Amino acid sequence: MKSLKKLFEILGKWKYEYIAASLLLILSVAFRLLEPKILQIAVDKIIAFFITGKNFQPGEDTIAGYIYSLLPELKIENASLILVYLGVIFLLIALMRGATMLVSSTISAASTEKAMKKLRDRLFSHLQRLPMKFFGKTPTGELIQRCTGDVETVRKFATMQVTESIRLAAIFTGAFIMMFMVNSTYALIAITLFPVMIVSSFFFFRKEGEIWTKHEAEQDKLTAMVQENLSGIRVVKAFAKENYEIEKFTRQNAEKRRWGLKLLKLHMIYWPGSDVLVYTQLAISLFAGGYFVLNNQLTVGEFTAFYTYASYVTWPMRRLAQLVSEMGMTRVAIERIYSMLDYPQEDYSGSDNNGRELDGNIEFSNVFFKYDDVEENILNGVSLKINAGEKVALLGPTGSGKSTIISLLMKFYEPDSGVIKIDGRDIREYSRAYIRSKIGVVLQRAFLFSTSIRENIAYANPDTHIDEIVESAKVANIHDIINDIFPQSYDTVIGEKGVTLSGGQKQRVTLARTLLKNPDILVLDDSTSAVDTETEFEIQKALRGITKSKTTIVIAHRITSVQDCDRIIVLDKGRVIEQGTHDELISNNGFYKKIFDIQVSIEDEINEDIDKAKIKSEKAKIEQKLGSLT
Repeated sequence: MKSLKKLFEILGKWKYEYIAASLLLILSVAFRLLEPKILQIAVDKIIAFFITGKNFQPGEDTIAGYIYSLLPELKIENASLILVYLGVIFLLIALMRGATMLVSSTISAASTEKAMKKLRDRLFSHLQRLPMKFFGKTPTGELIQRCTGDVETVRKFATMQVTESIRLAAIFTGAFIMMFMVNSTYALIAITLFPVMIVSSFFFFRKEGEIWTKHEAEQDKLTAMVQENLSGIRVVKAFAKENYEIEKFTRQNAEKRRWGLKLLKLHMIYWPGSDVLVYTQLAISLFAGGYFVLNNQLTVGEFTAFYTYASYVTWPMRRLAQLVSEMGMTRVAIERIYSMLDYPQEDYSGSDNNGRELDGNIEFSNVFFKYDDVEENILNGVSLKINAGEKVALLGPTGSGKSTIISLLMKFYEPDSGVIKIDGRDIREYSRAYIRSKIGVVLQRAFLFSTSIRENIAYANPDTHIDEIVESAKVANIHDIINDIFPQSYDTVIGEKGVTLSGGQKQRVTLARTLLKNPDILVLDDSTSAVDTETEFEIQKALRGITKSKTTIVIAHRITSVQDCDRIIVLDKGRVIEQGTHDELISNNGFYKKIFDIQVSIEDEINEDIDKAKIKSEKAKIEQKLGSLT
């Protein structure tokens, strides 16, 4: 019942349209219920007349009596004319039934499409406002399935099954009333097995719901696996792991099939059993009708109409059971949709600081934090201070908490304890929208949208003039590449996730995107890790002028990237263990000095290998020339 309530909540805005469609549908059913009466009159008035030579009177059957009153008295010479009259009446009834059904279907389908559009809009809008921890624990494939597959399940049910339920309920009720008005005993006999069908449908519905829930969970995993595979297809091919991925997919597909077979077995038991009940009920109705005819309690025409009504009662019971089955699948889809819609959104309340710019003073005081699915703290009492306009580097091994500090600064997550302040004010007092509009982050994992280079760079402000876009691209050292390599320059569509760009090119485009935003606080999260040393030098040189007046946080692994920072904060295991300038940290002979020595040693080895390779290459060229002379 909760699922039905939620379904009607989805359709609620268009309830009057649904009521109108339902009334028209019930009217079409009323026309359909008149059709057996025409057959009844044809049998009793025409056929019985030729057999007995007498005009038949309908007795207490008011509906048949009214139709009789529309016809002239039957005689031998006008029998054919009366048949024509009956045919015309039957045709008119059929036309009116078809017309009302057409209008009803059109209204309900249009209303459903409007409701589903609203639901999809609502889902996507809600999805945009969910906290990062939700995305951290929910696979992308599952979210895609909920926003597309589950919505489609609800759409099909609302378009067809809801109206079908109303139609079948109207047919069942109307046919039963038609029989009850003439012969109440026969009407009750026609629903003898109805309680058995209801009970069996209930147990079937409950069991099917359990299996379908698990089946859809496996479908989510399968969708997530495909989505992940396609996103990382380059990695798959680079490691020649196609067969491994196929085996992994096959295992998951087999698990989905296992639950699908359970569902199939349940259907194989229920539906044939349901058919047996239906045909048994029809046989009971047939025998009972024959008995009443033989005992002059029903005419042959009435029996013909009654048996048609009996089928109208019996088959809808089976179809209603099928609808109950489909309702079970829809219930699962609705529950999955609402599990997302009921998830609390991020709190966007708070001050926008009257739109003023941030000075850029940042302070962390004894901040502790851990992710929901991790037992150990990522940050263990972090305290640090960054002054306005200062360029500060965060350095440390993987997992030391560098990126987590930025996530807390961006209000992607809330600290478990401790205080974060910006410009002397608790960050919780600022709205998320304001904070994120004033902080620009260049992420290590560059993400680009499947649009043009121009649109990607101008993402923060789509109306930005091309001159400003070009200026940002020049600072990011990507302008010449865009003009020289791409035939459509800034209007080149770069494909899904920027597939046509190299890793370094993608990083530079994302850097240009952030620079164009002109944030008060700039965060560079290993933003030049995918570029060569020469390009990094050019970018750093161009950034100096921009970062001079901005608070800048640089996250890097290469010490060469942070040597010119005003201060370097060294982290390890979620704690600040050192901070100072490059020279100060070198003289301290601590963790930073250890990293520095390792990196210098590696660079020396690389340079030595390069020199050896050059000497070897030159030697080979000389030997080749000497060989050609001899």
